[in-house]
Amino acid sequence: MTTIAWDGTTLAADRRISSGTTTYSTTKIRRTDDGRLIGATGDFGVCTQMLEWLEKGGDRPNCQDSDRWASALEILPDGICWMHNRDSRWPVEDGFVAIGSGRDYAMAVMALGHAAAKAVEVAARFDPGTGNGMDLLELTPAAAEAAPEDGIKLVA
Repeated sequence: MTTIAWDGTTLAADRRISSGTTTYSTTKIRRTDDGRLIGATGDFGVCTQMLEWLEKGGDRPNCQDSDRWASALEILPDGICWMHNRDSRWPVEDGFVAIGSGRDYAMAVMALGHAAAKAVEVAARFDPGTGNGMDLLELTPAAAEAAPEDGIKLVA
């Protein structure tokens, strides 16, 4: 599945997607034109719909049925984090959050004071749905201005 972690400064996500027993790599997090950071986990087709909706607006996609679902994090430029799930959204009032199949590992790592990147790294060690490298996006004005077009930093 995925692990996406937010530590209050950095959004980190693994790159693994799968089809049966075959895995591929893809980017699961984005910086929107207005400076928000977004990322989604779940069925990749539904994740793509969720990310496009968060970027462009319009009608909210159906993010839940028996086999296809998605959850997302949306980080506003002021650092407020919103969790999107099914047909609802709510603010995350904790200093960190993780979603996806490796979320429990990531949450434990961040609870011990480590950054989101370390949280995804540890999740990749123990969760078979997490892996294939990592992407990082930082929520800082300097990073947003100095970063390349999408601001994604690939970590091997």
